[in-house]
Amino acid sequence: MQLAINAVLFVIAFSVFSNITQFRKTINQLVKRLRSITHGFKLGALPSKQDDGILPHELLPASDAELLTRNDVEGRFDDNSWQGLAYHDFRTTILARGKGMNTFPCVYATMGYRSGDHRFVFLESDNPSEPRNIRKVALALAEYLRISTSLGPNTSLVIIGAPSEKERTVEEHNRTFWDMLRGLRICDPKAWPRDIPQDTEDAKWTFCFSGEPVFPVMLTPAHQERWSRHMSVPLIAMQPKWVLDNLLQTPEKRKAAQSKVRNLLQKYDTIDISPDLTDYGAAGTSEIRQLCLQDKNESVHCPYRNFDS
Repeated sequence: MQLAINAVLFVIAFSVFSNITQFRKTINQLVKRLRSITHGFKLGALPSKQDDGILPHELLPASDAELLTRNDVEGRFDDNSWQGLAYHDFRTTILARGKGMNTFPCVYATMGYRSGDHRFVFLESDNPSEPRNIRKVALALAEYLRISTSLGPNTSLVIIGAPSEKERTVEEHNRTFWDMLRGLRICDPKAWPRDIPQDTEDAKWTFCFSGEPVFPVMLTPAHQERWSRHMSVPLIAMQPKWVLDNLLQTPEKRKAAQSKVRNLLQKYDTIDISPDLTDYGAAGTSEIRQLCLQDKNESVHCPYRNFDS
């Protein structure tokens, strides 16, 4: 009898010790991941596999999300602050209309702003790939996607960066964008949807976060010919794919929307329409090449074939 009791006690002790060992291992891994946050990304350097823990998804409490409405922005920031000036430039650009003014090509973004459906996030610097900015965007994006269907048919999350301290090329701005997307995938608490390929060269690829397909685009101060992708500060607009699905749900609606936008692009830009602006899913194309357009008619190169590896 005593032998049986001793055996049970040994099993319990071994189990407790194993759990403690596993617990310590988990803590050590988390500490290592947290320490790596302080190193940040270097502009133009690809995050390595060792950086996979730079933004652990344990750091995503929804209560910390900073998601601002149009009224919040206008009431919080002074007109002469960089946030106020950048917001004014965004507002002026997408509302431009009338004699002597070119209408912003994405009329649906304009409609979303007028109806108050957009939400805004202001970064801590001009580099969206910095860990502090990735964390801020991840928190805001997760909360935004949770409520997006209640905001209206033309909603977008508008992410506004600070003025650049030094002049950057379009390619350099694009690199910060790609690295931001990589960072978002690292800290995303949800797995990539099974029905969407992760190969960025696949015609059916689209970016996903929190299990939701999203269409993000980058606007930069460096664009001087493709004015539809120009803004005075680095700016990223993220739109849930259901917005586009609703807008383009029939061949007739798709044709009408594309015709309207393309006609405005021809008047707005001083360069021909990019050949990469193709239909989603068309053979031989990928949506990845639409997110960051060059200031010339050459296809952009994404350094990530898979944002999870």
